[in-house]
Amino acid sequence: MTYQNIFIRFFLMASLGLYSFFGIGQRVKNAPQAFTALGSDPEIILINNAIEVPTEKGHFQGVQVISKEGNEKLLISGSSLSTAYMLQVDLATRKTDKLIPLMEEPFRHAGGIQVSEPYVIVGIEDNFIKTVSKVCLYNYHDADLLKAAPNMTIDRQGEAEKQTSGATGLLALETDYLVVVSNWDSRNWDFYHINPDKNEQKLLESFAAPDDWAGYQAINLIKDSEAIYAIGFYQKEALGYADLILVSKHGPFKPILEKVSTKTFNCKKGVDFGTAAGLQVDNQGNLHVWATQRDALQQITVNRFSQQLE
Repeated sequence: MTYQNIFIRFFLMASLGLYSFFGIGQRVKNAPQAFTALGSDPEIILINNAIEVPTEKGHFQGVQVISKEGNEKLLISGSSLSTAYMLQVDLATRKTDKLIPLMEEPFRHAGGIQVSEPYVIVGIEDNFIKTVSKVCLYNYHDADLLKAAPNMTIDRQGEAEKQTSGATGLLALETDYLVVVSNWDSRNWDFYHINPDKNEQKLLESFAAPDDWAGYQAINLIKDSEAIYAIGFYQKEALGYADLILVSKHGPFKPILEKVSTKTFNCKKGVDFGTAAGLQVDNQGNLHVWATQRDALQQITVNRFSQQLE
């Protein structure tokens, strides 16, 4: 799909009221204000699950909201002993409706994910030897995701734990996309520019996280009129945590990587930011955080934390 076709699709959807340009690139008016305004208590959503999901030696890893043919759904990435996968949930019926196997062992571990129209990015790694991973980009509007056929792949290989891809973020820019990939326990962050239409990728910067930063389970990117930010999600005991991190000002990429603020979230009914969490910007430009429980049981609990409007 060319960028011209993507633009036409978004224009038509926006004209019909199906999609707002505010949400295309995960953009809010003011990122620090939106983050501060997130409520600490969730809406609890219970999902009925009749799908046999592989759970041995794995768990849910990331969660994102998508819109397909006017229907709002969740994509939940997961790992297991043999298969990396995504589970698709229909939010209208509150039922799981599709299991999408992505790769088989040794690429059995699909980590934290992010959506930036029309793509979802997911890092898939060998979490046993921890020396190789594949960062895959799928157009979820087309059949590519269902066929587990990436539109492009960043191949990573190195010494143990250095080139894994446990958390990935994706952000639409004016002419391409910014990607962040963190390795084991998010000790190192690699930033790339990618152009899926031309199958081009460029490593921009590598950043060694300070020792006092958390081992983020998921890292998502967001922007406002001034800058690009990352939100990193993690868990301590019964509380979920998120850190807002200033990544770079707009223009040429110049990493700043400064922690701006931290929020705590009162996870309910077994939901855990150390399992699967992720952000959403809705069609009105409001910020939400979604999170799930660890395992795919017959009932899956989801928490949604929303921006408190004045």
